[in-house]
Amino acid sequence: MNIKKYEAFIRAVELGSLSKAAEELGYTQSGISHMMQSLEEEVGFPLLVRTSSGILPNAEGETLLPAIRRLLRTNDALAQTIAQIKGADSGRVRVIAFSSAAACWLPEVICRFQRDFPHVEVMLREADGDTIDAVMEAHEADLCLDAGGATRSVEWLPLCQDQLMAVLPKGHRLARERAVSLEALQQERLLLPLKGYGRAAHQMLDRLSGNPAVRFIACSDYTILSMVEAGLGISILPELLLEHTADRVVSLPLEPAQYRTLGMGMPCRNTASPAVRNFAAYVRAYVRELDAGQCCGAPNG
Repeated sequence: MNIKKYEAFIRAVELGSLSKAAEELGYTQSGISHMMQSLEEEVGFPLLVRTSSGILPNAEGETLLPAIRRLLRTNDALAQTIAQIKGADSGRVRVIAFSSAAACWLPEVICRFQRDFPHVEVMLREADGDTIDAVMEAHEADLCLDAGGATRSVEWLPLCQDQLMAVLPKGHRLARERAVSLEALQQERLLLPLKGYGRAAHQMLDRLSGNPAVRFIACSDYTILSMVEAGLGISILPELLLEHTADRVVSLPLEPAQYRTLGMGMPCRNTASPAVRNFAAYVRAYVRELDAGQCCGAPNG
């Protein structure tokens, strides 16, 4: 089947002229006449009536018009789908993420994604929450992974609940407890990330009636871990970040339990490229695979 013949037939009928259809579609007059003759031979009967004022579909042509229009719509949809599939393995995905997601989720996500889409360039940037806000607002990234993104002007998809943990040096007086109460935190020297890196912990402490003694503030969660390990104080860090630290520090849940919501944001899913939508699907699939007791709490819908 030569779909071009059907396209030419429809335009000739709509314009009432073979010459006008030929001009619009880039054919010669003889070329489009030959296509109509070939189409009529293909279906086995005439389709057009030639008059002094132009051409008209005959009864058989009128009967076929709706089916041919459906065929052309289906062909257009097929072409668009093929183009999307081809486009998904080209282009670029710009991701901005907080450090724990960048370290714990994205290496495996990117490996899986690039096995299937080797020609897509993935650009990863780590940042604090304030920078992520600004970058997404300026549309300088296609996708973000962060906590608390529901307040941003992006389409936000919650992925999971990540528990906040008290992180203590080995041998600390609270290290043998089942959990660490929020009141006990007020008696300790705290080592915290900057607010942009540890919003959930700072927000939790701001709600306490007392004023915990914050001894050091660093912009790197991993610097904080090293300082805790050295016995300089205790910290409050997300469980996701602590997946591979059991031999370095002691992590205990807070009492009452405290959580942050981790999620993924895009400026607009409907206008995102196929590559970006595919990468987002890989992120979501990977998070769903995680054991609920290891990196995150129960998935959020």
